[in-house]
Order: sequence, then structure tokens, then C-alpha cells
Amino acid sequence: MAAKFVSCNGHGLSPPQIIRGIFSRTSALPDSFGFSDPEAIYTYQGRYAIELICQLLHIGVGDEVLVPSYNCGAEIDPFVWRGAKVIFYRIDGRAKVDSQDIISRLKPSTKLVYVSHFFGWPQDIGDLSKWCKEKGLFLVEDCALCLFSHGPNNHIGQIGDAAIYSFVKSLPVPDGGALILKNKTGLFKKVPNRRPPYRTLFLNSLPLLKKWFMHNNKIWQRHDMTRKLLTRSWLKGPVNQVTEVECEMPKSNYFDQQKIGWTLSRLSKGIICQTKPQQIVEIRRRNFQYLLKTLRDIPSIQFLFDELPDNVCPLSFPFYVNDRTYWSNALESNGILVGGWPSYHRGFNWEEFPEARHLKNDLVTLPVHQYLHPNHMEYISQCVQSMAEHDDHHHIR
Repeated sequence: MAAKFVSCNGHGLSPPQIIRGIFSRTSALPDSFGFSDPEAIYTYQGRYAIELICQLLHIGVGDEVLVPSYNCGAEIDPFVWRGAKVIFYRIDGRAKVDSQDIISRLKPSTKLVYVSHFFGWPQDIGDLSKWCKEKGLFLVEDCALCLFSHGPNNHIGQIGDAAIYSFVKSLPVPDGGALILKNKTGLFKKVPNRRPPYRTLFLNSLPLLKKWFMHNNKIWQRHDMTRKLLTRSWLKGPVNQVTEVECEMPKSNYFDQQKIGWTLSRLSKGIICQTKPQQIVEIRRRNFQYLLKTLRDIPSIQFLFDELPDNVCPLSFPFYVNDRTYWSNALESNGILVGGWPSYHRGFNWEEFPEARHLKNDLVTLPVHQYLHPNHMEYISQCVQSMAEHDDHHHIR
């Protein structure tokens, strides 16, 4: 185990960043976003971009949409709110789309196929796109987890009829999503144009400020009491995997119709326009490759991805573990922000989809984001190696 605590707590937002973001005069997105500013319809969050698609296609009661069984819940709740019937399709244990399962679930009432690119890795949907066109189905690419990731053929977000983005997954912003349509001219009479209320913007910024403070104040990191005080509200609570009832997703993941007309805040737009995508990609790839190299020989964990293809910008480092509760508690107690989707949208049955449940219940993701330096990655690696040893002893019968 590393000798001293090192905070690896996700994206932080500093006061200088806030000031620069609010007063930024730059309005154009830098290169490598995957789209240009004029193409984007900005929303408060990615889920409200999905609701715009529902408006466009008049999706409602009696319509069916095909969505991945592995999901965080927030991306399917807009369809539920509109009254559509949400049909899951299979995602395999490597988080890949099962196109044949999608095809088998087609009905006359099916209007839309929704595909997610998980953790920055591209789905192979070229043939699926052709099939959707033949059947008159609208194909949506969820790119929320792959901002700056283009895939080997630079096709992420370029194949479907629409692409959805969520900036909060990759950047230190309090809000922001985007909808990109292949042809949006005249499709909407009114696009989101109301800025989020100042109170909402302030509350959304507090966790980001806390992460920045914890990350940059070594004195506070030295003491267990202050570490717990600062990390308690933003680190996710453990998931009880021994219960027979799956843990319900957080209330914040559900759709809120009052926010339909909101666009992204001026603060978020200012920060987004000042990002340096190439630098972000380089750092994330470096951090991912370090973990890939140093953790490869640990027998008790299984990588979801065992290589890093060209033009992939990893969002995190995902791997399977024997006991997610043990790993999430141990990692978070050492200041390492743990990701994954261990919760479930109420009202759905996952029994038909064991691979999706495996991804939810047994997958842990380590941070590799652009604010982590080599010393952070060394600390994360040492923590994981030490925890793996304890986990091995725990499972010896």
C-alpha cells in the first residue's frame, strides 16, 4: 500500500476556472469535439437531448424503443416519461451490442434503436445502421461516455441519425448536454434557451469545488477525520449485493420535466470552449496504459478492455472483481473515486440479461481523467495491488 493518502477524486472546479468560465468571450468549440458549435443543440443534460428526439419523432404511448440492457437509467427515463414501451436488448460481457438480438426484437411499433458507446470504446454498428435505414428506424448514438473519442475509423457519433453528448462525464462543468442531428434545419420550432437558475448552478458547482479543494490541499488529506468530512457527500455509498432486491438508481437520474427547456449554463459553455482536447486525450491514454501495464498480472481482476485502440479516449479503467462492495469501500476509503452503474431503474426486470447484471454488479471503474498525474496513477496501482492481495485471502476457502 502507498505510504500516504493521495486524493484521486474526479474532476474538480477551481475558483479561477469559474471566473474564467463566466467571463469567457470565446464561443466556438475547439477541434476534436466530434462536432462543431453550429451543429449542436445544447441542453441542460444529455437526457433532455433524448427528450428532444422524442419530440421530433412524436414518440409516446404505443411506440416501442430498443435500448441496451446495460444502462445507468437516466438515458431510458425520458422514454418512460413519454409513455413509450422500453424494450431491452442484450449487451455481452465485453459491453458490446448484440445486433442479432436487436433484430429479433423488431415489432411494427418499434420506432427507435438506441446504442451506447461505453467508456470511450466504439460499438461496431455499421451493419446495424444499414438495417435501421432499411426498416425506417431512427438510430441514436449515445456518446455521453466518449467525448473526444473517435474510434479507429473516426466514426463515433457519425453513423446514426443523431448523437447525444453529456459534458459532465468528461469535463469539470456543473451541467451540459448536446444533441447532434444529421439534418436539423427547421426540425424544431423552439430549442432549449433558458439558462439554469443561479441556485441550481451554485448547488451543482459545490461538489466540483469540494473535489478541487480536496485534490489541492495536502494538509487536509493527511488526517482521516478531515478526509472523511470532505469525501462523505460526493463518494458513492456502497451497494449491498447480498440483498435480493436490486438497488434503485439515485433520484437525480430520473427525468425532471421542469428542466426540458433549459440549455447549458454560461459557466459550462465558457469552460467547454477553453478545453484542450488533444491534451486531455494524451493524459487519459497515458493513465489508462499505465494501469493496463501495472495491473495486468493480478489474477483476481479481469479487464473489460485489454488493449487501447488508436483514437480511443478512455473515460475510465473498468475491470471485473469478485466482490464489488469490498472493492468500492476499500478504494473510496483511500480517496479513489469509484465508478460504475450498480443501481437499477425501477420497473424493469433484468433476469433475461445476466451479462448486463454482471456489468452492473461486478464492474468497478478506476479514474484516469486529465487531472491525474503519474504519482496519482502509481498510488492507484499500489492500492489496487494491495487490495487484490486481501481479496485473494478473503476468497480462499
